[in-house]
Amino acid sequence: MRKETSHFWFGNFKTEEQYFDFVGESEDYYLEDEEDDEKYISEFARSQGKHFLDHDFMESGFANEAISFEEKFKIYSYSPQWIKIAKERLEDLDYDLSQINTVVFITKELIKSPVSIDNLLYIGEIEYEI
Repeated sequence: MRKETSHFWFGNFKTEEQYFDFVGESEDYYLEDEEDDEKYISEFARSQGKHFLDHDFMESGFANEAISFEEKFKIYSYSPQWIKIAKERLEDLDYDLSQINTVVFITKELIKSPVSIDNLLYIGEIEYEI
């Protein structure tokens, strides 16, 4: 089997609308009235210093139910391989798992220097089979 390595972030947004405003593609990005080097495809891309991120290589989601960490994120691709590692890293950082409602992960090659931001904690790279 082939392996993939992705960068992972977990965090909390107050509402699903705020989450979508942050990770969703900007409708203005594809308009031709601005210089390409001044536009960002999303606020998430801006936070990572990237004007463009191919969302085909990114997965994210918002789950605000009062359920376990595993239940919130088991629906995402390859989660049986990364969910335990992610949970352990968050616990090692004393992060309150009950407050997490958001995951973002993206193929490693797309972001050279990933960083944490206000409501998303970068927990590092995780490798899994695809």
